[in-house]
Amino acid sequence: MATLYSGRGAVVGIGEESTWGTAVSRSNWLPLISTSMQRSLTKVPRPTLRVGTLGAMRRSHFTSETVVGGDIVVEASHQSMGMLLKGILGGAASTGSGPYVHTYKVGALVAGHTIEINRGTGTSERFDGCRFESATFDVSAGGVMTLSCSLIGKTGTARTTLASPTVSTTDLPILHSQCGTLAWGGNTFTLSSMSVTINNALARRQLLGATVTAQPLINDFQSVEMSVTLEVDDQLITDQLNDTEGDAVITFSSGAASTAFTVQNAYLSTVTDPVSAAGVISQSATLVGQSDGTDEGLKIVVTNASSSATAN
Repeated sequence: MATLYSGRGAVVGIGEESTWGTAVSRSNWLPLISTSMQRSLTKVPRPTLRVGTLGAMRRSHFTSETVVGGDIVVEASHQSMGMLLKGILGGAASTGSGPYVHTYKVGALVAGHTIEINRGTGTSERFDGCRFESATFDVSAGGVMTLSCSLIGKTGTARTTLASPTVSTTDLPILHSQCGTLAWGGNTFTLSSMSVTINNALARRQLLGATVTAQPLINDFQSVEMSVTLEVDDQLITDQLNDTEGDAVITFSSGAASTAFTVQNAYLSTVTDPVSAAGVISQSATLVGQSDGTDEGLKIVVTNASSSATAN
């Protein structure tokens, strides 16, 4: 009988590569909420018309590509997601002397990351040359903020015995109760939920000579959106019709620690508030960030006790 494993204790390890696809040690380990990271082969039948001697079955196939990637979902934290933020956005800088201020901006993406998944009580699997295709920060009233990342990788290793990681014990989860108001367009708004999504528009590059992808590159326009829900406020309808534009800022604070999201040069792409019941009317709105040549659409500022923008 096969050994059964459970997902209890699953963690993800991350290391920043200096050369894309060349594995490095995993310096940061985070508890997982879920993951779909996997390495698989795309197999297709050979195109000849050759069949078996008694029937019409094809005789052979070949591997067309090696596909590496998937999602990881973790708790967002004031203290332990610095390497993820740099990987998602590209730019990272630190100031201060305790507490420290770490600023992450849209910029040139890092070469890649080595990702290792400890699959609960089962086995460990490593993925090399991973780049962040997209990421979403999401929180609703009564909950903890989550960070969902979609990755494209180059290759991986066979599953093996579990790694023995050191998981951060100083993480500070970002909670719904730490949320301030959304400031935008000269007004403030109290929210019931919010999400921020950045899409790096990366694409695999299948070239002759290998089944693995070349380094995934930006293949379209990047984008950033903040989606919010709130109790209806007619000001947002007015702002959408007037094409109001400005930085949308929301900050989550826990003592001396904080995480602030700024969607830069944001405009309202949609605002909806249908009436369908007798209760309080809910409103949904989406703010879209833009570049002005200096600010590139999204900035995340984290204040915490760590001196490093990526070790924290």
